Order: sequence, then structure tokens, then C-alpha cells
Amino acid sequence: MGRFVKNPKLDNGALTVGIPQVTTAQRPTGQNGEIIYNTTTSTYQTFIGSQWYNVSTAAGTKTITIDNFQGDGSTTVFGNGSGNTLDGSTAASLSFSIADEEDVLVFVGGVYQIPNTNYTVGGNTITFGSAPPGNDGQSNDHIITIIHGLHKLGE
Repeated sequence: MGRFVKNPKLDNGALTVGIPQVTTAQRPTGQNGEIIYNTTTSTYQTFIGSQWYNVSTAAGTKTITIDNFQGDGSTTVFGNGSGNTLDGSTAASLSFSIADEEDVLVFVGGVYQIPNTNYTVGGNTITFGSAPPGNDGQSNDHIITIIHGLHKLGE
């Protein structure tokens, strides 16, 4: 039989449970599925595999950013003035800096692009392996959507 959370409390008619509160230095070795509240980082953490991961942030909120560009059939680099915005009026500029391809979701014409296979990133630019198509006037295949701010477990 598995373990049960100990010491449930009734507070204003609602049942709550106490999660162990420890500092980073006090964290136990850990077993898969354990949950703690880390008072050093003000985050809830869970043990998975061989380490502790954050499952919350001190701020509790994240900003999701979406940038839209348009392909022209020949441009492969977008950002830092390369490529065009969706309306074509200005040069493309990413509104955030990317450290890892897996920190963003990228779609071309609504089709998900695979990190390190279909594109790579560096700072404020994204480079596609082949140029996204140009506007054919009939479809949205030329629309590039980049979503940033959907953080991975542990960030």
C-alpha cells in the first residue's frame, strides 16, 4: 500500500494537508513522487528520477509571448531585422531571447515544427532549415507563429 499524506487539517470547512517545508540544504535524498515546499526558493518541488524539480514559481505567474511573421519562400532567418512581420510592414524582431530550441513552440502554416530538426535558435533569431512558403493568397501556409513562455518542468 502507498503512503498517505499525514496530518490533514480542517480549516474554514476545507480539508488541507501540510507539505513538509525545508531549505535547499535540508532536502532529503528523495524518492520518486515526494513533494516538498522549498523555503529557500519559495517553490514547491517534486522528486523525479534522481533530482528535485520545481513545480511552481515564487512569482506564480508567467508571461506567454506570441510573435507572428510571414514567410516569403526564400528567407530562412527571422529576427534581428531579418524576415517580415505578418503584415509585411516592418522587419521581423523577436520580442524575447531564446536560449534553447525547446523553450519555444514553432508553427509554420499551423504545422508544428520540430526543434533542432526544422529550426534552430540563437538569441533573438530563429533559423529554419528550409524557407517557409510565401503568401499564395489562398492559404495561411506562410504564417509563422512562435510561442514563448511555456516553461518546462524544473524552470
